[in-house]
Amino acid sequence: MTYDETAPPLRFGLIGVDSPHAPSFTRLFGDGVTGAVPGGTITAAWKGVAARDFPLSRDRIDAFAQEVSDLGVPLCTTPEEVAERCDALLVVASDARTHAGYFTRLAPFGKPVYVDTRFALTTEDARVMLATAGVHGCLPLAGSPKRFTPEFRRAADRSRADHVDLTGPLPTQPGHPFLAWYGVHLVDLAVAALGPGCARVDASTGDRTTLTWPDGRTATLGGEEQWSPLTTGRVNGPGGAREFTIEAGPPMLTGLLTSIVDACRDGAPNVPEAEVLDIVAIVEAAHRSRTSGAPVTLP
Repeated sequence: MTYDETAPPLRFGLIGVDSPHAPSFTRLFGDGVTGAVPGGTITAAWKGVAARDFPLSRDRIDAFAQEVSDLGVPLCTTPEEVAERCDALLVVASDARTHAGYFTRLAPFGKPVYVDTRFALTTEDARVMLATAGVHGCLPLAGSPKRFTPEFRRAADRSRADHVDLTGPLPTQPGHPFLAWYGVHLVDLAVAALGPGCARVDASTGDRTTLTWPDGRTATLGGEEQWSPLTTGRVNGPGGAREFTIEAGPPMLTGLLTSIVDACRDGAPNVPEAEVLDIVAIVEAAHRSRTSGAPVTLP
């Protein structure tokens, strides 16, 4: 979709600001016209509630809230107040355990809601969230920012890919099972390249997780526990191999934000619901496979 300069910028609200995405989104949108991503601007935010057992939230939320406020965004007392003031909502809370509850509170406003990277921790939560969205006419938006980067999109061609090999940082956080924290980025890329319908997840042996589709296509995921900014991949198909490298940072987020603006304008999800559910199911199955020591078959 081409940005319509005559349309007023969409008013976005941040829900939970304990992630660096909160100030980054605010800066990239800017005034909605001259920013790196035109078409939207952040006009309100709710700080959120940090869990005591989650250091990334507990230790950063005050600083990020102040940074967002210093950028001119008013802080509201409830997520509902943000929803009333805005055209669309961005759930950027870093603790994925909060996502289902926040989404349930926001969906009744009938406005688009993006849930940042980790849509939900369980398939049951994801199904309830999507069903709730349907009841209230709320457009659910999702996806790792890495799937929207030009580096990945140039390499990935779903009609041609038969194997994807992905390597990236795999740090973990309290309350988030294996692959549920940073590993979800790799799962998202695998599903973006090969489509929904993964049939088998094997994280039982070695340092790599293997995903298998019913037609024999596969994806392998792996990396180090220590965080690094680089994610690399190799997409194999009949036309040969295509490699890509993604570097984390604010520029990586522009494709995602553009997809969100376009989705809000068009009224169509930026990630199909089948893919959203598949990503959550794969992460859930990978944890079961790792803890049981056996592959897991998905329904």
